[in-house]
Amino acid sequence: MSRQKEQDDLEGNLCKNGKGRGSTTLKLSICITTFCRSNYFAETVESILPQLTPECEIVVVDAGSTDDTEQIALKISARSASFRYVRQVGNNGIDRDYDTAVELARGDYCWLMTDDDLLKPEGVKIVLAALRSDPSLVVANVERRDLTMSNVVQSRWLDLDVDRSYLPDEIERLFVDVVDLLKYIGCVIIRRSIWRGRDRSSYYGSYFVHVGVIFQERLPGHALVVARPLVSQRLGNTHTFSPKLGEILYSKWPSLIGSLPISSAEKRKVYSAEPWGHLQMLLVYRATGCYSFVDYRRWIRPHLRSSRAQFAGILVAHVPGILVRAALATFCMVKRRCIQGLWWPGMMQQSVRRSMDRARNRLGGLFNAVRQRCGFAE
Repeated sequence: MSRQKEQDDLEGNLCKNGKGRGSTTLKLSICITTFCRSNYFAETVESILPQLTPECEIVVVDAGSTDDTEQIALKISARSASFRYVRQVGNNGIDRDYDTAVELARGDYCWLMTDDDLLKPEGVKIVLAALRSDPSLVVANVERRDLTMSNVVQSRWLDLDVDRSYLPDEIERLFVDVVDLLKYIGCVIIRRSIWRGRDRSSYYGSYFVHVGVIFQERLPGHALVVARPLVSQRLGNTHTFSPKLGEILYSKWPSLIGSLPISSAEKRKVYSAEPWGHLQMLLVYRATGCYSFVDYRRWIRPHLRSSRAQFAGILVAHVPGILVRAALATFCMVKRRCIQGLWWPGMMQQSVRRSMDRARNRLGGLFNAVRQRCGFAE
């Protein structure tokens, strides 16, 4: 099926639901792609709907969910004219699905929102105020919570107290400051005309099409980073990426960063761009359970030239994760600063506790089994 034919079919589906595009132009479209996350999807949408103004909409592209996402979405659509939902026949991948959502949007700007996180109160209001200066891009700071959303793990992803503005010729400074945050797509609000005017198809399958769109060339206008967290990210809901996490961290993400027209000197400042060259980054990934000897052999070893680097990579892969987590948590607490990367003191402390609880449960189970085998069971 051609891209235009597919687009026409999606437009037709929207019209059948009474949500045709028409000619109305809005200021902000909140674009969501979803796949089999109905347990969180409704909560996400309900955090957004009360904040919408007449110049806003929600556009949802469903990648053929097999749970009750469609039923939930149709009920929301029936009660809100600002909610537009289209269901695809199959899953085209997260990059292409976000591209489709932007194509279907009517807003001057598109907020690329996730399907399992929550918009914080006044998030839309703050973004609409930011858009009055006609930026090319707005990057929203993010609060990180645990899987239940009941505990704050990290109050601010970016350690900023005031908003920052970047001129078009400061694209490399913007890259260094925010590219690790941009691994999370829910922070991106971009002018729709810029998105549509740039190459997207080259980044299909990268999992980070938005990064390619933003940095493939200089932005025409200024970019704004909002210091106040506008999204609460739900940590631990990784079923979409878990099977491919090693490939994403050690192949797709570095390859994408390597392809961008950013100077090598600036790229080297981003640890995750070449994690195999930074012992600290490998320790962070080992702490999060994202690095093992299998990952070393498949993804890291081909990049290492010196025997010293190879030894370090092997050593980190074999150190028990709980020890790495404890060491990094202690370092962060003593130094009163965060490790660059995915893990922060509160998150690491929680992980250490979980690991200790698992170990305790396993030892308890083993002890009970021995008692039963020896005839000491009650």
